[in-house]
Amino acid sequence: MYKRITHSNEISLFHNPDCSKAKKAKALAGSMASSVNSYEFSKMPKMQLQWQELLASLGKKAKDILDKSKPYYQANIRGRDFQDTDWLNIVINNPDLIRSPIAIKGNKAMFLDNPSDILKI
Repeated sequence: MYKRITHSNEISLFHNPDCSKAKKAKALAGSMASSVNSYEFSKMPKMQLQWQELLASLGKKAKDILDKSKPYYQANIRGRDFQDTDWLNIVINNPDLIRSPIAIKGNKAMFLDNPSDILKI
C-alpha cells in the first residue's frame, strides 16, 4: 500500500523494476529527499481505488498512461474502444504497459519520461 500524498521531504516512486529510467530517477531522488519509497507497479494492490487515486494525482485516465508502442498493446489493444473501468483493468493487469515511472512528492505527481524529470518535482 502507498500513501497518495507524501510528506514534502519524501518521494514515492512507482515503476517497473527493469526500467533503466526508474533506476536513474531513484538515484537522483535519493539526493533530493530524506526518504524514497519505491513501489513496483506489478506488486501494487489490484484494487481499483488505489489506481484511481494514483491516476487522479496525475490528472490522467488509465488509457493515457499506456505505452502504445509495446507489442502487447499493438497486438491486443490498439484500435479498440473500452469503458474507463476496462482501461483501468488493463493497467492493473498489465503494469508492464505503463509508459514511464511515476513520482509523487507532497501532493504533486508526475511521469518521469526522463530520469532528470524528478528534479522538477
